[in-house]
Amino acid sequence: MDWLDLLAVQGTLKSLLQHHSSKASILWRSASFTVQLSHPYMTTGKTIALTRWAFVGKVMSLLFNMLSRLVITFLPRSKRLLISWLQ
Repeated sequence: MDWLDLLAVQGTLKSLLQHHSSKASILWRSASFTVQLSHPYMTTGKTIALTRWAFVGKVMSLLFNMLSRLVITFLPRSKRLLISWLQ
């Protein structure tokens, strides 16, 4: 695997991280808004399901972030500088 492959992987991971962070944020706001406005959600158990999805989204976001940092950590210094310059 050469540095262009690693650069592509890093870019893909960054894109996935942004996508999942955005989805988690939207889901969390949506869940909070729905629970505040709708009392039936409290009695049907849907509040728990919405909270779980928000939690799963946040965990996925953190995992992608950690994986991206791990890939960057193991790159040689010269390639890390190139990647940071391209961002």
